[in-house]
Amino acid sequence: MTTEIIQNQRFANSKWAERKQDLLLVSSFGLWAVLLGLSPALAVGFLIGS
Repeated sequence: MTTEIIQNQRFANSKWAERKQDLLLVSSFGLWAVLLGLSPALAVGFLIGS
């Protein structure tokens, strides 16, 4: 019985870690999408402005 309780606590921690990892993964993809989408627009803006 005690091993089941310990395993359940371990799984609860891993669920939280998995959620945090998913959030970091999605936000990093979003950051790269913004950077890769914004840099050509800024480059064109600098070329037209100068």
